[in-house]
Parts: sequence; structure tokens; C-alpha cells
Amino acid sequence: MRRRALIAFLILFAVTARPAEAPHASVSFLVSAKNPIRNVSAGDLRRIFLGEISRWSNGHRIVLLVRPAESAEGRVFLKRLVRMSDIDYSQWWLGAVFRGQAAEAPRIVGGVDAMTRAVSANADAIGFVATSAPAIESDLVVLTIDRKAPTDPGYPVRMP
Repeated sequence: MRRRALIAFLILFAVTARPAEAPHASVSFLVSAKNPIRNVSAGDLRRIFLGEISRWSNGHRIVLLVRPAESAEGRVFLKRLVRMSDIDYSQWWLGAVFRGQAAEAPRIVGGVDAMTRAVSANADAIGFVATSAPAIESDLVVLTIDRKAPTDPGYPVRMP
């Protein structure tokens, strides 16, 4: 079962056939308003999305939600945060799950609305959307990274 879910993740993340979206300047990382985290370091955020940090400070398992690699925010996420190609990121997770270092790979969420609903429905989830996405719902929080908001100069997950 776990292997089937991982294979589905690899196939969807690496080869989802969708038209490319217009590029956006930066990516906003979202958590539920029920989650106490409001700021994270760029290094810790990278470790979270690589599965190296798998639990929140309250001990709950982090639920990772990612946009498809061919979406504008998916490309920025891969290039600026995890610094891997989509294939390398998929292989990273394949290895982590195979070695038992991670319980499961991130779940791919196709649309912005689906992402905001999925994050708001799970207090332990973290996901991301393009900064220019529609207004974020009140039950969600946009994280700052190294105390910088997505619209601030020097925000680390921004296209150069």
C-alpha cells in the first residue's frame, strides 16, 4: 500500500500533464491558524519539506502538501527552497520512504483552492501557493521565513 502511494506520488509529481502557469514572484507557505508556528527559518523549512524534520514542536506529525512541479509555485519551490529538480525531489522521497526514514511522501494538491482547503482542514498540514493567489482565508496563516513576509525584499523563496 505504501509503495503504491509512493509510486503515485512520483508519477504525479514528475509527469503531471498540465499547461505551465504564468510565473509568480514568490511562494507563500501556509499553515492552519490552529498551528502555533508563525515564523520558520529557511533551513528548517527546507528540512521540513525534505522530511528531515517530521514533527511540529507539539509532537504532531507534519503533513506535507505540495503543488505540482510544473506549476509556477512548484518550480519556485523546487529551485529556491529544496534546490532540486522534480526528478531528484521524487527520488529523494522514494529513498526516504524505502529506507524507513519517512512514513510517507508529500501529497500533491492540484489547485490553489484545493490547497487552501486541505491546509485549513488539517492543523498539522503545511502547504504553499503563489503569493499572487487569491486572498488567504482567515483560518490560514502565511508563515514568515526568517522574519520576512513573502512580499518583503530578501524573502528567500522568490525568483531572482
